[in-house]
Amino acid sequence: MSTILTWPGKQTPGVLVAAQPRLVETFEPHRFPEATASPSLPAEASAANASRPSPLAPPNALYHGDNLGMLAHLLDNGCGGKVRLIYADPPYDSGVAWTRKVRLRQPRRNGADPVVMQQVQYGDAWPEGAYLQFIYARLPFLRALLADDGSLWLHCDHRRAHHLRCLLDEVFGAEHYLNTITWRSQTARGAKVNAFYFPNSAHTILVYARNRNAPTTWRPPRRRILLTEAQAAAEFMRDDLGFFRTSDPGAYTFDSLKKLAAEGRLYAPFGGEVVVDEAQQRVFASNGGNLGVKYYLAKVGRKRYQVERAVDNIWDDIVGLGTTPGEDLGYPTQKTEALLERILTTGSAPGDLVLDPFCGSGTTPAVAEKLGRRWIACDANYGAIQTTTRRLQGILTSPSFSIQPHPAGKEGSAGNKAGFAVYTAADFPAAQNIEPEVTLSITRIDADPGTIEVIVHAVRAPALPGMGESSAEAAWPALVESIAIDPAYDGQVFRATVADAPLKKRMTVAGRYQVTAPSLPATVAVRIVDITGGERIVTCRIEKQAAD
Repeated sequence: MSTILTWPGKQTPGVLVAAQPRLVETFEPHRFPEATASPSLPAEASAANASRPSPLAPPNALYHGDNLGMLAHLLDNGCGGKVRLIYADPPYDSGVAWTRKVRLRQPRRNGADPVVMQQVQYGDAWPEGAYLQFIYARLPFLRALLADDGSLWLHCDHRRAHHLRCLLDEVFGAEHYLNTITWRSQTARGAKVNAFYFPNSAHTILVYARNRNAPTTWRPPRRRILLTEAQAAAEFMRDDLGFFRTSDPGAYTFDSLKKLAAEGRLYAPFGGEVVVDEAQQRVFASNGGNLGVKYYLAKVGRKRYQVERAVDNIWDDIVGLGTTPGEDLGYPTQKTEALLERILTTGSAPGDLVLDPFCGSGTTPAVAEKLGRRWIACDANYGAIQTTTRRLQGILTSPSFSIQPHPAGKEGSAGNKAGFAVYTAADFPAAQNIEPEVTLSITRIDADPGTIEVIVHAVRAPALPGMGESSAEAAWPALVESIAIDPAYDGQVFRATVADAPLKKRMTVAGRYQVTAPSLPATVAVRIVDITGGERIVTCRIEKQAAD
């Protein structure tokens, strides 16, 4: 029997009016024939796209709005029972107003920190009972979206893990509880080492099945650990063939044990020898004790060895963002890709649909893209939508990006992973009216038929609000987060085919691009997002190609 949790103002989740999101943006790098950045630009600044077939429409969706209405919308539109895995990383009731770092896209100069301001992204302080009601109201919809063999992975911390376990028992059923994962998200250092009653260095992930009798999709991961020769010697035995561990032979037949003995793969304890007794049809150790089957470590280099181990519910081998600064996008509470990679590979397969209702910096859809999963993501904060969009554009336009092929019989294909769509609910308008202070213009140069060269440059770069004089002194690319181009803008939906979205902190946009238009005349639209999140769309009408 489940424990029922109560709180002030508890209400049983009821019928909701589904949100009616509208399409506002797509990124389809192969909507038209391949478009690339100018070949004269350095490779690291290129916005070139990997060659992939174009789908009729992007299958992956990013929703901007309150996820409660969005979840109801997904159920109304046929997604019920279709999601293989849900990773939910909601607020933690931390009492903190979480901010993101706004930094100039340039190295430190004369000791000046490129981080020029902090920008609030979302508040995480709740009145009594409000937080639990917030989570409770969403759980039935998440459960309804899961496939019968699907699973929910709810990420939380020490503040509310015990309460959320009770809520999940009530909604999903205690019999569908799978495990509680403890993830060491950081290592105590600095003043934190003196924290009263020990530092908090771990997060909790509660894992529940939709129906564990289905059975739940589960692909047990393995840890691959590299050891030096000294480390291997301290932990394993060694013979002429290398370092090894032993395992009980169990129900091995005489012939199997005889073969292993001939290969030198049987171990006799107490300094004994392996004896093969043909007359008695048995294999035994001369000095007594049980035989062991030897399993050797793989040698992966000079004095380097690899060992595989099972993964349990203590995840101390995946580091947090503090020790993987190359992934840091400046967005608060960002999770590392290694964490989501383990979760997605364990609970889903290529071609499966995964959902993240609190996507934040976009780690789930980013990893889903790389692993060949289809995805749906949502967030109420427009800054999260901007960060996720830029991140996905940066991944999809990377020359090194490749998609894992889907197995036969799975829904989806590698071809339909070539883009995504962004939707917004009517009561959550996108921040299109926020214009960056950076003033830009477009210069076009007619080239081959259907190809337009777009040059973006700044004619004025004043200080951005709240940033002081440091921004005024910076070159304009240091103030720009991303540039995207729609070569056939209809004035309603921004359908980008080219994006320049550098993910590394010090990389800047190229500012020069070759774009393929379907036909002329056409309206070319360039969207610039500055480092504060301000946006502007600049358009240029091209009537015809210039005469030779």
